[in-house]
Amino acid sequence: GQRDPGWLKINGESEPPFQLWFLDAGKIGEPGKPITKTTARELIPRGVAGEIARLIDLGRDHKAFIGTKPLKESDIAVLVRRNDEARLMQEVLASLHIPSVLASTGNLFDSREAQEMERVLAGIADPGDARLLRASLTTDILGVKGEALNLLMEDESAWENRLVEFKNYHDLWNRRGLMSMFRDLLLKEGVLARLMAFPDGERRNTNLLHLLEVLHAQSIEKKLHMAGILKWLAEQRREGSPAVEEHQLRLESDENAVKLATIHKCKGLEYPIVFCPFAWDGSRIQRSNEPFLFHDQRDNMRLTFDLGSRERALNRVSAERERLAENMRLLYVALTRAKNRCYFVWGRINEAETSAPAYLLYHEGSDAAEEDVVKAAGESFACLNDEDVYQALEVVEGNAGGAIKLHEMPVEDGSIRTLPRDEGRDLKCRVFSGTIDRQWRISSFSSLVSAFHQSADLADRDAVRLREEAQVIEPASAQGLEPASAPDREAYREAYRKAYREAPPGIFAFPKGTRAGTFMHDIFEHLDFTRTASPELENLVTDKLEAHGFASTWLETICEMVRKVSFVSLAPEIQEFQLSTIRTQDRINELEFYFPLKPISTKRLGELFETHAPEHVPDGLPEQIGRMAFSTVRGFMKGFMDMVFQYQDRFYLVDWKSNLLGDRLDDYDQEGVNRAMEKGGYHFQYHIYTVALNRYLKHRMPGYAYN
Repeated sequence: GQRDPGWLKINGESEPPFQLWFLDAGKIGEPGKPITKTTARELIPRGVAGEIARLIDLGRDHKAFIGTKPLKESDIAVLVRRNDEARLMQEVLASLHIPSVLASTGNLFDSREAQEMERVLAGIADPGDARLLRASLTTDILGVKGEALNLLMEDESAWENRLVEFKNYHDLWNRRGLMSMFRDLLLKEGVLARLMAFPDGERRNTNLLHLLEVLHAQSIEKKLHMAGILKWLAEQRREGSPAVEEHQLRLESDENAVKLATIHKCKGLEYPIVFCPFAWDGSRIQRSNEPFLFHDQRDNMRLTFDLGSRERALNRVSAERERLAENMRLLYVALTRAKNRCYFVWGRINEAETSAPAYLLYHEGSDAAEEDVVKAAGESFACLNDEDVYQALEVVEGNAGGAIKLHEMPVEDGSIRTLPRDEGRDLKCRVFSGTIDRQWRISSFSSLVSAFHQSADLADRDAVRLREEAQVIEPASAQGLEPASAPDREAYREAYRKAYREAPPGIFAFPKGTRAGTFMHDIFEHLDFTRTASPELENLVTDKLEAHGFASTWLETICEMVRKVSFVSLAPEIQEFQLSTIRTQDRINELEFYFPLKPISTKRLGELFETHAPEHVPDGLPEQIGRMAFSTVRGFMKGFMDMVFQYQDRFYLVDWKSNLLGDRLDDYDQEGVNRAMEKGGYHFQYHIYTVALNRYLKHRMPGYAYN
């Protein structure tokens, strides 16, 4: 009877901690009939959301306190039986701009984001399929509406640009993997900002990033490429697929949001204010042919699954009794989670006559084990009208000593929330007064050798300007310079085709530039060197020519070049030492590395090579390093080794180079290659890679020694 100082106080007054809401069927539905479950699921969330909005407003105005702290969103929890009820509440709260966080155990692959992720990845995996591309674009992830899609398809230039973008995503996925590709897509397409604009934006972004993380892990663990990832994702989304713990939905940020949780999930937890809007599920097995579980009292309480036994009628009584017991347990859990206030909704709702509240409040029968308790409780409640139900609640209120307040449930909608404003506050930009350590950074070979332009974050691709004397016109589209208008584009392409016809035969006639280097690199990355004499080589080159936009007429030329590279001896003293002898299981492609970097300067590097460099390093390398334009750096060194392979208990590094040294074979003699090595700083590069590989093998191979 004595008022608890921990009760919720509104306008300085303590109100009863248990708010019992009565839903009057006579005022809502047909006279004499209970409220349908559909109507109840429409009205109750609106009433709950309206009350939550009222409480939040009171808290913001410093009129509602829990102890000494103003009430806020994170003090409120809505407890439900099922995830669909939680999602229903979240939608209603979102319509009022009230943030909420769903603490459920739903499966990640049942989410809308999983469906959209599958569509987007399918479009990227096959960018030439217009149907898949349209399906990708019209997802919420990429945000193209129907009208915009129609305009896009009518504009040839705009549609072609979209095709090129998806082709670039395809190539990036092919070269660098799913994670790198999708991070690029998130940035270029503004995905996270677009999804955050939805009422459940945080939920959507949480799901999307979780999906990306799971798919990336699968691609690494199972070595899955595009087709494999799509197949695995489709299998996970298939109905009935087993769920694993790491695929449960993750929580959004709950710092300032109403919490939505299933009763099963919240056992052992407490919340300042709790709403229990859906605690009226019945205990009946509705369909006559529905299988059910129960504990057989005649067989030492053995768990039994009845699919249609002769004792089905008797067993059904036991199963429904157990359901009622479970509903009673869940009702107890729900009503005891509140620390300061609890809202409970009750009324004559269809099928609620066998629920836990109906049995608790209105059943006066025997508890004998042989009695059909559920049937008896249902019959007792079915005889009552709204007045009878309300009078029973009044008795409960009267016996509570002021701790329970009974009133009809409010059915009006709450007002839409607005973000609080700081009136009259003088805003100004804060001044950063700290210091930034400019020496600490993630460095790479290309970032240290400032005269060259390989990306610090991507695997090496040789970017070489086209030489005029080659007389081969590279299409401007490869450099992003292709004319915008259709007639100009066609003229450019005709000049390109003419150059092909007039160019000298062989590999020297192949188009030059970054696209050519990327194409060749792609072939060697996916080539099985032991099968270069088989049709597999032609199939691979055919696919890569098409993927990179080169004519199929180059097939024979490229295959000849690849075979020459594969069968050349790598050591004069060991004639059989050729790439054609290296099996795929004895090599690693695109081996990425990071290693710690102590403070390093051009002077220190020059001294190291002056003192310790082996004989085959050119004499001028220390001086060349001294001319490199970088200040002292420390932090981490990062890079990608194109290929590492093992041959007769030794390890070798390969870095593919496609530099244009000239248009004659003589331009590629030892002297020409040495000049290119010195000019590009490649001696310095392979020493960095050697340090990285040495550290890698130390950690991976017991008993490894560099010598």
